[in-house]
Amino acid sequence: MGNIEVITGPMFSGKTTELLRRLERYVLAGCSYIAIKPAVDTRDQSTTIKTIRGEVNLNPIKVASLYSVKPTTKVVLLDEGQFFGPEIIQFCQTMRDQGRIVIISGLDMDYLRQPFGSMDKLMAIADSVTKLTAICSCGKEAIFTQKLNLNSQYIDIGDTEKYIPVCTDCYKVGLKECVS
Repeated sequence: MGNIEVITGPMFSGKTTELLRRLERYVLAGCSYIAIKPAVDTRDQSTTIKTIRGEVNLNPIKVASLYSVKPTTKVVLLDEGQFFGPEIIQFCQTMRDQGRIVIISGLDMDYLRQPFGSMDKLMAIADSVTKLTAICSCGKEAIFTQKLNLNSQYIDIGDTEKYIPVCTDCYKVGLKECVS
């Protein structure tokens, strides 16, 4: 029997790191895997962790759509799940029905605090959901991602130069100084 696991939270909460941690367990068990990332995410990020047992590398393939992917592996990893289209729901259900383990990491909310992509629907069909938090600059738990430059682009790929994790109080303050 397959299952669907969702890892979610704001930017800088360690979603991809948690994806890698879970992958290590399956690698140690000798399971085959494929990692997939949406082509829209053009960031060049290291997706490798070193452990006492060696190195685990995600090595994701970038795809424009999940319709083009037909995994035959035991484990299917989807990084940056919020950027996949609505086909991600059927894709994950099909993989689970085929007995595969599907692990998805992605932002739960956009910078407007609205559900991002199909992540809310994925959480609804998931067998398990892990919601991570980051740390706001004021020291509180950050559950939101705040965009630093409110340009007109909804999908604005970036990292620390464009986004920060914020708590509820600091999100209300906006781009001003975080509250203590």
